[in-house]
Amino acid sequence: MEKFYLKVQKVIKNIMKNKKVLMLMSGGVDSSVAAQKIIEEGYEIVGIHFKTVDDIIFSLIPEKTKVCCSPSDTADAFKVAKNLGIKDFRVVDIKEDFKIKVIDYFINEYKSGRTPNPCIICNRFFKFGKALEIAEEIGADYVSSGHYVLNEYSKKYNCNVLRKGVDKYKDQSYFLSMIKKEYLKKLYFPLGKLTKDEIRKTAKDMEIIVADKPDSQELCFIPDNDYKRYLRDSGLENVEGKVFNLDGEHIGNHSGYTNYTIGQRAGINYFKSAGVKLHVLSINPIKNTIIVAPTEKLYTKYLKAYNLNTFVDFEEVSGSCRIRKSNEEKPALIRKSNDNEVEVFFQEDIFAVTPGQFAVFYDEAGFILGSGIIK
Repeated sequence: MEKFYLKVQKVIKNIMKNKKVLMLMSGGVDSSVAAQKIIEEGYEIVGIHFKTVDDIIFSLIPEKTKVCCSPSDTADAFKVAKNLGIKDFRVVDIKEDFKIKVIDYFINEYKSGRTPNPCIICNRFFKFGKALEIAEEIGADYVSSGHYVLNEYSKKYNCNVLRKGVDKYKDQSYFLSMIKKEYLKKLYFPLGKLTKDEIRKTAKDMEIIVADKPDSQELCFIPDNDYKRYLRDSGLENVEGKVFNLDGEHIGNHSGYTNYTIGQRAGINYFKSAGVKLHVLSINPIKNTIIVAPTEKLYTKYLKAYNLNTFVDFEEVSGSCRIRKSNEEKPALIRKSNDNEVEVFFQEDIFAVTPGQFAVFYDEAGFILGSGIIK
């Protein structure tokens, strides 16, 4: 029986030895374990590591918490590639295009009074956009990464669809929800059925050098995680403005509207207040004003989202919707208004629906139906 098993494994490896995978290698434990697993499956790997900003930024602004794409990450990615026997490892400079598509988007969204999500944009244009272009150039069959997500064929939809990863605490389906549908046939995510604990253990068992490396937490282009400082340095001045309540009364002042997001409580100087908890309800960048309201006014059962990216066709469906990365999705009816817009009707109230953030729609089995930008 053992001989038969070894023979089958040899046949599989012979079949796969001509298959090439472009592996996104961040220098972290997840992509490193994913690379090792793909090697074990018999694929030929080409490693790729993106440089999004100049390394000098990390000298001028030390990391407050772990971020991706730092010089130490590049060094770790090199070491992991060498240790795993990956002979073809490439560092790709995307700084110029990254500035236009991700950093400028980030700044302009705050300037417009909205709250952006640059990681979702990066995944769409670079990790699973630019990477696929490179894969085609070098003749790679697939692009792979260490994301906690599944790319599964669905009999119900008769196509491949992204699905939530098994580890609900690490699931990254939200961040991949704007990937183009046509990309899915070329993407492979080997970690979707594993938990973080299992991956850490695997890394230690395999003696991968980054087994205990902390996860990246913040934006790669803001090492100190101080987005307010970053916006100031980028030319957005903090101009003090007025704060109004729902009755239109001027009750306080703010330090600059880009310092705030929907639902926020801190950072407002009130000189007239009813003694209740007040949150940012809306931001008007043109008038440089903020409206605040009591907690209960921040709850709603409705939102609109536009600039849709869909993985399956639907007009109206009962499922669930997640409105930010840290939220569990809530049961909802998702109804298309047109090809570019949906209305979402929640079964229960949801707090602080925030323009600029992404609404992601799931079916009952955890497949992503699509996503859009909250109006």
